[in-house]
Amino acid sequence: MSNILVIIANPNPKSFSFAMAEAFTEEKLKLGHSIESIDLYRSEPKQDFFTFDKANRVQSKEMDHYQSKIIKADEIVFFFPYWWGSYPAILHNFIDWNFSKGFAFKYQNSLPKGLLHGKSVSVFTTTGAPSFYYAITGATRRLKNTFKQQFVHFCGMKLTSFKSFGGVDTSAKKPLKILAQIRKIAKH
Repeated sequence: MSNILVIIANPNPKSFSFAMAEAFTEEKLKLGHSIESIDLYRSEPKQDFFTFDKANRVQSKEMDHYQSKIIKADEIVFFFPYWWGSYPAILHNFIDWNFSKGFAFKYQNSLPKGLLHGKSVSVFTTTGAPSFYYAITGATRRLKNTFKQQFVHFCGMKLTSFKSFGGVDTSAKKPLKILAQIRKIAKH
């Protein structure tokens, strides 16, 4: 069985991001996997805003804490709302701090080399607007490509699942269908 690190980036603990994470976790636990969760808004220890003077110069106890969880994980699963064409700033801050140079990647002959091989990444995100809107504007494709190329592959990991669920705010039945999909994905 594998060790799974679930990372949730939503300020509302009653949000659909948490409902998706709970459904995913329940199914993975039934299969015997080990799950650890990080709620970026509430978990301790907190990390300050990432600043240039600290970039790649400071190895803090907070970084040690979160990097030990990343190292232990076979799979890292992100749950967040798709806001302003990207993921929440708190998630970006978490990535900036903890997927740092020398830990998640290094430069070899001036080219980046990922250091987190063997880890898989899954992403589950939601939008209020219908999915087709994000498809025709290219927004979902941009987010997926950015996550995949500029983060996951850059760090040597593999993106195994990327699901963006649209129209979450528009129908009472839609969230139930999405949770059923999440449960089905988690069983594999």
